[in-house]
Amino acid sequence: MSRRIGIVAAMMAATLALAGCASGPASRSASGESPAQINARLGLSYMQQGNHEVAMEKLQRALEQDPGLADGHHYMAELYRTLRNEEKAEQHYRRALRLAPNDGALQNNYAVFLCDNGHYGEAEERFLRAARTPNYQRSGEAYQNAASCMMRIPDPERAKAHLRRALEIDPLAPSALLQMSTLSFDTGEELPARAFLQRFEAVARHNAQSLWLGVRIERALDNAPAAEDYARQLREQFPRAEETARLRETE
Repeated sequence: MSRRIGIVAAMMAATLALAGCASGPASRSASGESPAQINARLGLSYMQQGNHEVAMEKLQRALEQDPGLADGHHYMAELYRTLRNEEKAEQHYRRALRLAPNDGALQNNYAVFLCDNGHYGEAEERFLRAARTPNYQRSGEAYQNAASCMMRIPDPERAKAHLRRALEIDPLAPSALLQMSTLSFDTGEELPARAFLQRFEAVARHNAQSLWLGVRIERALDNAPAAEDYARQLREQFPRAEETARLRETE
């Protein structure tokens, strides 16, 4: 059975540089931010802390101060997505995109929203648009997200194409290597799956998912000693993991 691959976390981290107080609607802090920008960033910070009520207050205030603030609409969309209000999230994503069509992070996050709601074709298009946005620093992750979304259809060949592009950008990306190993195994390509897992091992520490994958790959290749080595590590390092429970069911 194919394993659903999770979408890479997309919300950007906000660095708050708050110096000075706003004395009027047109004033700016010493950091150069307008009152609306400060409130938007505070809203994002509170949202990331899980304080949704205060986040909503700050973001509403930001949009009252500047209805054309793209970041304000972007963060409000993320908040409504978190609160599972898809209609409001959609409205704010689209308003933000009208204001900032070349924002790669915004395109990526809207694509995550679309994919989560079953709009796979448009989501793929948005992920690729994000990946190709000049100066967007997380284009490899956008390609990985496109691959993950294609696996929800599922369309493994398109997923592989996006993962290959991600690995062209960063050949050492652990999540892309593990995704490609998983996808190769799920499509019956055990030797490539082994090769991608070995590349993953060279750059990252194992987790329960990768060790269980190693067990299954080596079993499929009739390499009992290697399969048992992965199994031993899984039992010892992750005794309570779901993957360990699956291992025990097969022993």
